[in-house]
Amino acid sequence: MAARAIPVALIAALLGFHVVRTAMVRQFPSGTALWPGHPAGVLNQAMAEIGATAARGERLSAPVLAKVEQVARQVPLASEPFLIHGAVAQMDGRDQRAERLYLEARSRDPRSPAARYFLTERYLRTGRVEPALTEMAVLSRLTGAVGVFAPALAAYAKTPGAVRPLRRFFRAAPEFEPFVLSNLAADARNLGLITALWTRSPGADPQAHAQWQGQLVAKLVEAGDFRRAHAAWREFAGLGNVAPGVFNPEFRKLAAPPPFNWTFGSAGGLAQPAGSGQLELIYIGRDEAVLAEQMLMLAPGRYAIGMQVSGDVKPGSGIAWSIECATAGKQSLLALPLDRQSAGRLRGAFTVPAGCPAQRLRLSGSPGDFPRTVEFTLSRFELQRADR
Repeated sequence: MAARAIPVALIAALLGFHVVRTAMVRQFPSGTALWPGHPAGVLNQAMAEIGATAARGERLSAPVLAKVEQVARQVPLASEPFLIHGAVAQMDGRDQRAERLYLEARSRDPRSPAARYFLTERYLRTGRVEPALTEMAVLSRLTGAVGVFAPALAAYAKTPGAVRPLRRFFRAAPEFEPFVLSNLAADARNLGLITALWTRSPGADPQAHAQWQGQLVAKLVEAGDFRRAHAAWREFAGLGNVAPGVFNPEFRKLAAPPPFNWTFGSAGGLAQPAGSGQLELIYIGRDEAVLAEQMLMLAPGRYAIGMQVSGDVKPGSGIAWSIECATAGKQSLLALPLDRQSAGRLRGAFTVPAGCPAQRLRLSGSPGDFPRTVEFTLSRFELQRADR
């Protein structure tokens, strides 16, 4: 890949990462006796002078470089002199010599973040993406800074030919994958790219990927792309074809995430699956609360909804089912309150019109004139086509 194809964001992220400053100034163990001319003392003094010189935008003086040479002679296995001379060579435009010096520094101290940093930057500037990614993986493990590279790697992912090397990189450094995909998931237009990059590694932690998957589905819903949102949701949940109607009418605790599975509320009330197809609910009665909700993908037509209701549900409790179109107009399709007559089988009917590709089903509570806590149970939930 040509060097110009490397996004500036990737180099900028690396240049903004202060690993060099924190890694090159080594602190010796407390209590170590430092005599005049001790390599540690000379090196610390040289690094202080280098920092001051860089802050002034000046070149390194001969006395400072002499101190570096002194350390190199006294401690031939030290990596810092090679790093410093490499940086000087790079500033002078002698890039190949700089690279050789960085490689020497890395060979003396494979755990040197500074050596890994300089090599990463060098490889990126010369279009050698894969060795740059290898250095970056080691650098992130040495410093714990995985997320700091995610925006730049996401920018690189959008360049031609980036998918294959990034997939290899994710297999070698799987900790990067959810961070990069999460960054891309902020834009629903990246669905195809994310699908191509996602390695689906069987050893991956599902929780590490759940955030970007939920974010991407939510962005697709927000964009009104309900069909692709539902397809992505099925793929992420590991589902095949899903029957039309309500998903999971038995209120089971499934790995499939919202919004096309149930979301149960916890503010102003509580909804808790109880097994055997039952949902136990408590509504405090003081504030507006959504106790349960799910997004549906019903085709236009007439539908019937029904369920068994038991518990202390009285007139004026303020608890009701509602269905509305998920499109901008939010057209109301159903308002079905739970009252004394619901002590048994609750039934209702509604029509989905054309131009309503997705619907929001909600069980909500609204406070009445005399707020009171209501406890009840739902079971035998059904929603089916009624015009066939």
